[in-house]
Amino acid sequence: KASIACKIELDEDEFIEKFNPGMMEAVFAWCKGAKFVDVQKLTGTFEGTTIRTLRRLEELVRQLANAAKSIGNHELQTKFEKGSELLKRDIVFCSSLYL
Repeated sequence: KASIACKIELDEDEFIEKFNPGMMEAVFAWCKGAKFVDVQKLTGTFEGTTIRTLRRLEELVRQLANAAKSIGNHELQTKFEKGSELLKRDIVFCSSLYL
């Protein structure tokens, strides 16, 4: 455990309770190619929240791919890049909805 090695006090139960898996099903459906309207039905949130979540997740996955590249783990880098490709599509990543 990194927190123990770094002598960081951490209440594991409190830390785990902070995770909200509410968007997992929607993100999985999005990565499988579902339409945005169908994904939105799975979330129970506003459209902007869903878009922001998908964009931030794609950015995180891209950064993880860069980190994997930096440490020389090309297999992991490839997996993260594939995940980024699955996330980055359609209306969620349009530069503007005003055409």
